Parts: sequence; structure tokens; C-alpha cells
Amino acid sequence: MKFSRTLMAAGVLAGLVACSGPEVRYDYDAKAGFASYQTYDWQAAPRRAAAKAGGFDNAIMNNRVKRAVGAALAAKGFRLETSANPDFLVSYYPVRNSDRSHQAHLGLGFGLGPMGVGVGAPVGDRHAEEVGSMVLEIQDFRTRTVVWKATAVKVLESSDSPEEADAAVQGAVTGMLKKFPPS
Repeated sequence: MKFSRTLMAAGVLAGLVACSGPEVRYDYDAKAGFASYQTYDWQAAPRRAAAKAGGFDNAIMNNRVKRAVGAALAAKGFRLETSANPDFLVSYYPVRNSDRSHQAHLGLGFGLGPMGVGVGAPVGDRHAEEVGSMVLEIQDFRTRTVVWKATAVKVLESSDSPEEADAAVQGAVTGMLKKFPPS
């Protein structure tokens, strides 16, 4: 009985970890005038981004990201401004890197009193896989300097359906822009 509860708890924990969403990192210039920002426009990704993309060029994914970012910024009260000077510029670019997948380990043990014996073995092969991350950069329009940057790791992975890809990008963008503008 105790073993089945432990096994069930381990399964629930593994499920929660798997559904936790992408890892998001961000950084910003604390001296930037975020409070004055009201409008934005899109800007092409910087030239250095093409090398980091590793050949990733997916127009459908690019449009998916732009829609998600536009909706998230609109929900925060920012307006898209294409005819005049916006307050800030947004750029998005993918980053492709190689990542080592992790092995799972299976263990079995038993004990009597303070003594116990256990056996463990790796399950599955360790191999390198391609990982697709995405970067958002926000540049102050007047100073032309990057004032805010966020990266979502392992979000541009292949999905089983467009709906799954939409959900993955939406979750990543929400996480990335959660603390924009910084308070």
C-alpha cells in the first residue's frame, strides 16, 4: 500500500514538472523609462540573430509568435503604432542549440531497520537533440538601445498539432512578458 502511494506521488510530480512550461529568463535596464511607454512597433531581428537561428526559418511560427506578443502587449495596454514614432520596438528571433537529453533512472530497494539494499540502472539512451528557444528584445525607439530582453528555452519544438504549437507559444510569451514592463 505504501509503495503504491509513493509510486502515485512520483507520477503526479513527474506530470507537474512536464507541464510546468518553458524556462524563461529575462533581463532589463533598470534606468530605462518604461513608465512612459505606450506604443510599439515591430523591428526586424538583429543581424547577429541569423547565426543563432541555425537555419530555423518558419513563417507560420514567426506569425504565431507575433500574434501572441501583440495580444499580450495589447492586454497590458500597449498599442501598435506603425505610422508615427512608437515608444519602443519589439524584435523576435529563434535560437537553435544542441542540448543533451537526460536519462531516467529506475531504482529498487528494500530495507529492514537501519539497513537497506538498493539497485539502480539508467533507462534509455543519452543523446543530443536540437532545442528551439525564442528571444524577445525591446529597444527604446529614441535611444535605439535594447532595454529589455527575455528568452524562453525549449519552446520552438515540433508539436503534434497547430493547436499544441499555439498553446506552447502562448504560454512562453505570457511567461516572457509577465514582468514587462518591470515595476
